[in-house]
Amino acid sequence: MKTEVAIIGGGPAGLMLAIELGCRGIPCVLIEERSGPPTLPKANATSSRTMEHYRRRGFADQVRRLGLPPSHPQDVVYCTRLTGPELARFRIPSAEEAASGTAYGDYGEQAWPTPELPHRAQQMFIEPVLRAQAERHASAVLRFGLRAEAVQETGCAVQIECREPDTGRTELLQAAYVVGCDGPRSLVRQAMGVVYAGHGHERRDFLGGQMMSIYFRAPGLYGLIGKPRAWQYWAVGPGQRGLLCAIDGVDRFVLIVQLPQGTQPADFHPQQVLQAVVGRPFAHELIALTPWNAGYALVAERLRHGRMFIAGDAAHLFTPTGGMGYNTSVDDVVNLGWKLAAAVQGAAGPALLDSYEAERRPIAQRNTSFARSMADSIGCLPVTAAVEQEGPEGDGARHALGQALSEHVAREFNIPGLQLGLRYADSPVVARELAEPPPDEPNRYLPGGYPGTRAPHVATGPDRSLLDDFGRDFTLLAFSPDGPDGLEPWRQAAAQYGIRLDVVRSEDGQTRALYGADRVLIRPDHHIAWRGDGAAQPTEVMALALGHRTPPVEPG
Repeated sequence: MKTEVAIIGGGPAGLMLAIELGCRGIPCVLIEERSGPPTLPKANATSSRTMEHYRRRGFADQVRRLGLPPSHPQDVVYCTRLTGPELARFRIPSAEEAASGTAYGDYGEQAWPTPELPHRAQQMFIEPVLRAQAERHASAVLRFGLRAEAVQETGCAVQIECREPDTGRTELLQAAYVVGCDGPRSLVRQAMGVVYAGHGHERRDFLGGQMMSIYFRAPGLYGLIGKPRAWQYWAVGPGQRGLLCAIDGVDRFVLIVQLPQGTQPADFHPQQVLQAVVGRPFAHELIALTPWNAGYALVAERLRHGRMFIAGDAAHLFTPTGGMGYNTSVDDVVNLGWKLAAAVQGAAGPALLDSYEAERRPIAQRNTSFARSMADSIGCLPVTAAVEQEGPEGDGARHALGQALSEHVAREFNIPGLQLGLRYADSPVVARELAEPPPDEPNRYLPGGYPGTRAPHVATGPDRSLLDDFGRDFTLLAFSPDGPDGLEPWRQAAAQYGIRLDVVRSEDGQTRALYGADRVLIRPDHHIAWRGDGAAQPTEVMALALGHRTPPVEPG
């Protein structure tokens, strides 16, 4: 069997890459050993940026309906025990409120200039949607129940040896490129001879060691907790710490706890731990136990070797604070997908595929660093026995702990800068300016038109964004009043490389001021490749964006 792109791994990264390639008609084959989606809780937070990517492909509304009921609060709450005193709460809009723009909670109305606020839904609910979207494209072939066992580059192609676990039948797949979306033990990363670098096996009181996820059903738990509903409940008392996540807003939950150092999963007693975190016995049905490890902030030393690429957990490994592992993975393949398509179509210059590593590896380092800092913030937070005492001493201890938690939760969850403010600095396919770039601050996002940044959202109507007007591939955003003939050189430049170019015209002065130039070239991933005035040479700009020439320094 032959194809243009082989994708190893059928999680969110692999499926989204199949969607990105499939919507452009690029032949690809996805190989996944599992026969279906996960049945146990995994990632549970979809970032604003990921929701924007889903919106580009037309299924953000479908994802928004998954997970908690539409009116269920998505708040984050901290308690001593789950039935104990509430110490802090960060209010997050429900799915209904986020979709309608009727409430912003503690985000603030102006902090998140996006058509898609973050959403909370388990990966096991989202993967079937991604799979169905990938299956819509005739050029994308999904082979679930097939395991990749060996990968070898042969110069002009990549050979992948595959086996059906159930029958033992073998297949040989040949592809022009292979992308490993195959997790921390990535076969593709091993074939590339690449290892992780960074921080591993870090110890903390919480989120630093051997962890256990307890998946269970408890119809009466909300009533027992006795607080306004939330998405996450953290127990941060002096005893057993834990994080409870609501799965469906009805009766399914997952509790994440850390095992005492030296304790093995075989010695774990879930009923005792559930009671310790909640604060009293309660009726429940145990569904599954899943051991895992926290304390990692790792990024692969390289993301490309010849015709082989890695993305997602194969490229970076997170401790889950901040919820950026799955979202960074989706962003990886949105970046890579259009570049592989351009390479297959013969439009890519030498620098375009190189730009994947140049752009995405620094973002992986940035995001894992943030997750690590948040894990330190909550996992190393000192908690004294006084927080469970009555009287003035207990009141004072709870007040002090609540203040610390209020500061922490805002830093971890109100992160428009982290999700929307990423910038591809020093990219070989992005124009460089002398002007000062916007600050990269996790908790503050300053929209603008600086090259390498995400194209900023502008509301153009009810539930309508300027981003919705951008095309599937490159888009020229034109503000100057030139007639149609003034844009013809841009269309000719794109046609020279066989690239699709859409033109969006705007006469809005505020939008022009936001983007900062008369002409702005928007990439397929909605990052800004270049901005300038009417004197620019379109052929040179397109050559830059497609990796055919080195970026000059623009005045800005």
